[in-house]
Amino acid sequence: MGPSSSVCIASRKTDFLIKRTSSDTQWYVVHTQPRAESQANCHLEMQGYRVFSPSYRRTVRHARRTKCVLAPLFSRYLFVRLDLSRDHWRRINGTRGVVRILMRGETPQPVPNIIVDGLLNVTRDDGTIDWMPQFKIGCAVRVLDGPFADFLGTLECCDAAGRVRVLLELLGRSVCVALPSEAVMPAV
Repeated sequence: MGPSSSVCIASRKTDFLIKRTSSDTQWYVVHTQPRAESQANCHLEMQGYRVFSPSYRRTVRHARRTKCVLAPLFSRYLFVRLDLSRDHWRRINGTRGVVRILMRGETPQPVPNIIVDGLLNVTRDDGTIDWMPQFKIGCAVRVLDGPFADFLGTLECCDAAGRVRVLLELLGRSVCVALPSEAVMPAV
């Protein structure tokens, strides 16, 4: 991410809730080029579109070093709020970083508002998803990164420091693993 793209980081959650002026606006899905979510987000915002690109904190290990990076929740996809009768939505397809807006026939396919509103409700001010309100003791969770990435387990407990304990099935027995809350998400 270059220095100019830092200006275009996703707007705050409150901006989405305040800017709803027309009842005719809907959320639509935009398919982006590989690893170009932030570029597409930036260019769409520069054109005046309201964009929502949920992300989560992910721990990356390389050369014995770890760092926390933001990763898109939906790889290669983001949401755009449009009023089809007012907005020039066809130019989205020509935006840098965008492959196309998802269509149903000749018009864009809307996403039910309840889905995006649900994501907005668990989004922190920095644009990252906060899964903690959805965690319940005993619920199934998926590990997002680390040595146990993509493992399914059972949530054993959550603490105020942002750590969770997950029970994983490894080699025929249950093992309790402590992880940061950002490293797990509810299993679907």
